[in-house]
Amino acid sequence: MSFLSSSSAVRYRPYYTSSFDHFYAEESVAEHPAVLRAREVAPDIPFERLSSREEVPAEHRRARTLLAVGGRGNAVGRCPGTRGHICCNYLTVDLYTGCNLGCSYCIMQSYLNFSPITVRIDTQDSVARLAHIARLNTGRLVRAGTGETGDSLWLDPLFNLSAEILEGIREYPNLILELKTKTDFVDHLLGQVDPAQVVFGFSLNPTQFAEVEEPATVPPAMRLAAAERAVQAGYRVAFHFDPIVRSEATAEAYALLCAELGRFPSEQIAWISMGTIRYPKELRDALPDRPYLLDEFVPARDGKYRYLQRDRVELYQAMLKQLRAGTSAPVYLCMESDVVWRRVFGGEPQELAELRSLFEDVEVPSVGELP
Repeated sequence: MSFLSSSSAVRYRPYYTSSFDHFYAEESVAEHPAVLRAREVAPDIPFERLSSREEVPAEHRRARTLLAVGGRGNAVGRCPGTRGHICCNYLTVDLYTGCNLGCSYCIMQSYLNFSPITVRIDTQDSVARLAHIARLNTGRLVRAGTGETGDSLWLDPLFNLSAEILEGIREYPNLILELKTKTDFVDHLLGQVDPAQVVFGFSLNPTQFAEVEEPATVPPAMRLAAAERAVQAGYRVAFHFDPIVRSEATAEAYALLCAELGRFPSEQIAWISMGTIRYPKELRDALPDRPYLLDEFVPARDGKYRYLQRDRVELYQAMLKQLRAGTSAPVYLCMESDVVWRRVFGGEPQELAELRSLFEDVEVPSVGELP
């Protein structure tokens, strides 16, 4: 059946047509169903086949160009984490490289300025590796996500790769795929994928911050509305306050956002994460002056610049108190030191009953041992 019989295709067509000037595909994936679907959803984007990605014209190597490629190397690995800070043992699936949602604080701003938005079309390797890891970790929760170097759902109505992966891992109930996004693009998946194995994750920041620093994203209120639709359809959701930015103007807005989460049943919230603004020197050098960069930052053990430890602790403690007023869902810190964990929660995640399964170490074989 043609995807165009779905009303969602009509909804998304103008958006994608206005987002891209060119659509290239390597010959090896040009007839892949995902590419054919994308061409059907957005037929007005000029399309061209290439022998390899190197043939993309220099003048088209930018974020308004879409490039579909075949598999390249290991597509599944551990979250890169950061030295000296606690990691949640999340697995990353490399589907997307690049994004034009325009978040000023995104690390990709420092190294992807002259690259097309790249999509790894063939998910078979990723599914095989995820399945292998799930078998090695029977009885342990394995969390994976596709949002490490791109938004998980921004291009999903175009290519439908999330459904493809979820279909491939349905035999492994210990494996959960999180689709993390700053969009509200969930409707094409609701009722189409198993609620037991997917979590819709939404990044949240106050509206006044998002309007300026996340200019091409969907407004936070619309993200929350999408989360509500997902919950009503029987799915679990997650929320990520990252990056948290300190200012008098945003303090009350964060409190209101935390209160908003009280409208969701706690059992339908898989997890909530918090992380303060942080950046490597390369990103700071690539950015024009932003208001949030005028605060006091210090270099941390991982080489990134962060708020002073006492300031981070105060921010986390305040937000945790606000969250706890409305939900009992698990809350954790993203990329924080053991000292900060103890000061905020009274212990490290492995010592906290509600977080132990989320942070349990997952066995991930080396690349050579994977299928």
